[in-house]
Amino acid sequence: MASNNRYFLFLLTSTVAGTYPMVSSMKTIPLMLIAVAVVAMAASAHSQEEDATARIIGPLANGTPSPPALKPVLPPFKATSTVVRRIDVVESPPMAGLPPVTGTITQTVHLVEDPQLPDPPPPLPPVSADDPRVLARLAEMSGKYRKIQILFLSATVYDHSRSLLRCYPNGNAEKKITVWSNLDFNHFCGFSNFEVKAAEGGVRQYALIMGIGNEDTQKRAAFLAKHNVEYDLPQIPELPADKPAYVIEDAAPDAGAAQLIADLHDLYQVEGPRMALAYAERTKAEAERRAFLLAHPPKPEDVTVLFWERTQPAKPARPALTEGGDQ
Repeated sequence: MASNNRYFLFLLTSTVAGTYPMVSSMKTIPLMLIAVAVVAMAASAHSQEEDATARIIGPLANGTPSPPALKPVLPPFKATSTVVRRIDVVESPPMAGLPPVTGTITQTVHLVEDPQLPDPPPPLPPVSADDPRVLARLAEMSGKYRKIQILFLSATVYDHSRSLLRCYPNGNAEKKITVWSNLDFNHFCGFSNFEVKAAEGGVRQYALIMGIGNEDTQKRAAFLAKHNVEYDLPQIPELPADKPAYVIEDAAPDAGAAQLIADLHDLYQVEGPRMALAYAERTKAEAERRAFLLAHPPKPEDVTVLFWERTQPAKPARPALTEGGDQ
């Protein structure tokens, strides 16, 4: 069997380990938001004692590929029956704009004896946001870590020279602010956390979550002209070209949202050359990978499926925590 096969493990069991109902109460802490908050606060710890100006916290992606994932070490399996067949497959392309991955693969399905793998740990019981232990932990974390704001940003970049921004401070749609900037906000990809030193002292820290799109006005106009449609180019205000600058479209913008926009441009004033270089490197790496994939179209990999029926009973579900935190 080829070494680059994909393996899928399945088990069949007649024993129910326990049921875990979905909790829909609004008082239950959303797991995703907890994860975002923990990551954000962990990042803020890197500069807790530093006298920062404006800087990116953590790595800045430059197109260098991540190291390959470690191949899983499979336990020994003893097959009791095997079925092999050839299948024509069509898979998604590895990059947008490339042809799909097509070919014929070998699918091998083994029914194996139960390898007696340990049971996965059951999920923890849901905890209410009003739980005293949760409130005490949050208070402890708030005292240790500097407050960090989550900056939700939507950016449309026109001709890599002007960007239309819609900013939602901490996801608050009521404080949305619309801004035209003379920066190419493609340069703001490749990182998440940054901080800016406040004029009155202290440091403001942010976690940037951005959705971005690019508009080539000449290509768009030419495309629409073929369909007898006039391109309605947005009215872009005059902006200087020698320094980061922006114009707020809102008549009475929220002060906090306006500060976020100012801090983004202050960050670029300091880190702009490094951000622009990283973007150029990412663009080059993407073009090189695209050219390589066009010259060496990938082939779908063979698939091996292992499945078995459990012979050992499943362990009981984890009990709920007591007031003292014990099980």
